[in-house]
Amino acid sequence: MKTFKNKKGFTLIELLAVIVVLAIVTVLATSTILPYIADVRKQAFADEANEAIEAASRAMSLITIGSITEDDLKGNDGEYKKTDDSYCFSLSKLVDLGLWEKDKKELGANGYEGYVKVNTSNPSKAYTYVIKMHNSSLYVSGDGVNIKYDNDKKGEEQVIKDLDSSKKQETFNCGSSE
Repeated sequence: MKTFKNKKGFTLIELLAVIVVLAIVTVLATSTILPYIADVRKQAFADEANEAIEAASRAMSLITIGSITEDDLKGNDGEYKKTDDSYCFSLSKLVDLGLWEKDKKELGANGYEGYVKVNTSNPSKAYTYVIKMHNSSLYVSGDGVNIKYDNDKKGEEQVIKDLDSSKKQETFNCGSSE
């Protein structure tokens, strides 16, 4: 029977110790990084909401100069609505008009749904914007032209919120949920 005089390598205990240490480091790193990932997703969603508002602003500019007419805006029910003091554009209408660069596959039941309402009755002649928009996990309902995610704010103070079952039931056609 041969015996090994020059033993080289790691024992099973040494390998298990290294694997346990790596597992602990992985768990600690993951638990540290996950909150940042959630914050970045919410900030990206806020940026998407701002892009939708900018698209509605471009639509209003084109309406003002006559490049877009009422006939251009007509479409499916819920895509566009005009009253005496407001215009309402669904997200899909903004994409159809080429004003918001989104892939059509990103819209609909599992993607982005919502609308941007433009109020034109402001005495200062400036338009005001209201957006209601959601994707599969986040929801925004806000006024203004600068939607922000502020990770210091919590609950109702926050503009970007997690999409819950009550918001999933809400209709996101133009102006249908004021």
